[in-house]
Amino acid sequence: MMRSMWSGVAGLKTHQLEMDVIGNNIANVNSTSYKSQATGFSDVLYQTIKPGTGAGETLATTNTAQVGFGAKMSSILTNITKQGSAVLTDNVLDLMITGDSFFCIDPDISDAEVNFSRDGSFTIDANGDLVTQNSGYYVMGVMGDITIDDNPTLTNIKVINRNTERISYDAQGNQVTYMVDAMAGSATTAAYFKGNIDSDDASLENGKNLTIEVYGSDGNTYTLKFELNDGGDDEDNTFTLSLSSIQDSSGNKVTFDSATDINLVYDKHNGFLTSINGADTDTVTLTITGNASVVGPLSIDFSSTTNYAGDSWSHSSSIYGYKGDKEGLNMGYANGELVGISFGTDGSVFGRYSNGQTVKKAQIVVAEFNNAMGLEKVGDNLYAASLNSGVPMYMDITSDGGYMSSGVLEGSNVDLAKEFTDMITTQRGFQANSKVITTSDEMLQLLKSLKR
Repeated sequence: MMRSMWSGVAGLKTHQLEMDVIGNNIANVNSTSYKSQATGFSDVLYQTIKPGTGAGETLATTNTAQVGFGAKMSSILTNITKQGSAVLTDNVLDLMITGDSFFCIDPDISDAEVNFSRDGSFTIDANGDLVTQNSGYYVMGVMGDITIDDNPTLTNIKVINRNTERISYDAQGNQVTYMVDAMAGSATTAAYFKGNIDSDDASLENGKNLTIEVYGSDGNTYTLKFELNDGGDDEDNTFTLSLSSIQDSSGNKVTFDSATDINLVYDKHNGFLTSINGADTDTVTLTITGNASVVGPLSIDFSSTTNYAGDSWSHSSSIYGYKGDKEGLNMGYANGELVGISFGTDGSVFGRYSNGQTVKKAQIVVAEFNNAMGLEKVGDNLYAASLNSGVPMYMDITSDGGYMSSGVLEGSNVDLAKEFTDMITTQRGFQANSKVITTSDEMLQLLKSLKR
């Protein structure tokens, strides 16, 4: 049998495999984060027809004469390093990696096997876990507001932690119990008064009413009502601030056993505060006991208050109370429920609550490889580590200059112009190899006809 026929058969097989790769690339032209593949050919065994000879005294060297047996598929390379184009989705749970990293995906958290993906189309399952949209596989990372070290312990990311029971009623009046992701409130620990106290203010005789709205340690809102009077003496620079009542968010009074009275003394010449309760300070701690002990203790700052007389026509104090300190800190916050999710460029997962607080709930961990092109495709837009890729190196994505974008997905990196060109050359190569077979067959037919 002629060698050329077997060479033609080998050429047909290799070009058929190349066409399979091209067809797969074109089929995945719109697959999220798909990485195109390219084939590599090499020649196969050779038969030596005439060996080469060395130089002699009267003869020159001769080259080896060899006949090959066609081509074979030597490699199928994945163009994994080429970034796909950004596809805007406006879905906050869609993430795109810019850089060389991969998401860590676990199909089954009961075992230690982790796969890797560039596909960031995620969703949240019924248990509140962040999972892949197509297959429901777990996205891995670390929980809480911690720093990712060189060897983090991976866990599935729980975006929604349904920790609190709520009760509602349906249209028929039936009670419905459900769970929500809630965060406990934080008590207000500081407050301050600002403004001027006019010694001739008539309202000071019976007690001028001042209020501050604060949060208790139970996360509920309380209104503290104070009475500011002239101190009960003949001095026009001394005043007493007393807590008169505490009301909850429904307007009901909350009883308290005692609360510290606050005696204020101002300088008679410049009107600045000189002492509180006999001490040279501008801050006092208000401690409340009894049923209202969930409020406080409050560190109250009076440094922004003054004592000046008003004009001759009107005498009115302009002092008001505010929760929190003068820098806007220690204001506390109410109980809240999760109302939204957002992602940082470092893969941090933030929960936004109805009380205005934003909490870092988790962070997505990424993996990099010494040879990413050595990863094995396992379907579902996933890769598996191999001996050629090296072991995964888990890290914070920003440690290698990468970042994540929310509301964006990475598109396929298939170049249709290249694929169609490769398709033409593959078709021509296949045709040429088929001609080799048919021509060899005709030559064999001629050889057989010599007998006739």
